Amino acid sequence: MKRFYIILLVLLSIGMSFAQESVRTQTSTTGRFSDRPSASRYILSTTSDALLMTVKVWGEVQKPGLYDIPIGTDLVELISSAGGPKDTAQLSKIKIIHGSKQDQQGYVTKINVKEFLETGDNTLIPEIKPNDTIIVPMKPSQYIRVSMSWTQQLMALVSAYALADYYINRP
Repeated sequence: MKRFYIILLVLLSIGMSFAQESVRTQTSTTGRFSDRPSASRYILSTTSDALLMTVKVWGEVQKPGLYDIPIGTDLVELISSAGGPKDTAQLSKIKIIHGSKQDQQGYVTKINVKEFLETGDNTLIPEIKPNDTIIVPMKPSQYIRVSMSWTQQLMALVSAYALADYYINRP
């Protein structure tokens, strides 16, 4: 029985190392200053005379992270700056969390970018404000796929344990 627990512990630790995902964030290099305080709302670009603002992009985009973008940038331009949406993105429920004190801090807006892509109606796409956080959610079907992946990994661990137990306890 002691062997069983040792093998199970080893298999679980191996499984956990495979299950961990590394999270990478990208920061746009346009006008980014490492010594700038995070509370600043606007930045003067080092490459042009543009006034930039900092926003955050999370979720199902190619390069999530902090971006310094020109004032007047809209949501589609920002998502494009982040490399565009992933195939797993649910474009009909993108959230913008307004982060500046003047612009209704804590107020959340849901945007249907899918409708914009179907109709081309520019009035559906809002302008991004300083300190906004944009969240591009995952499609519901992807949650099932992710959970199935965990099930597959668990079954592989159980199978490995069964093989190890068979060869250790073979008569």
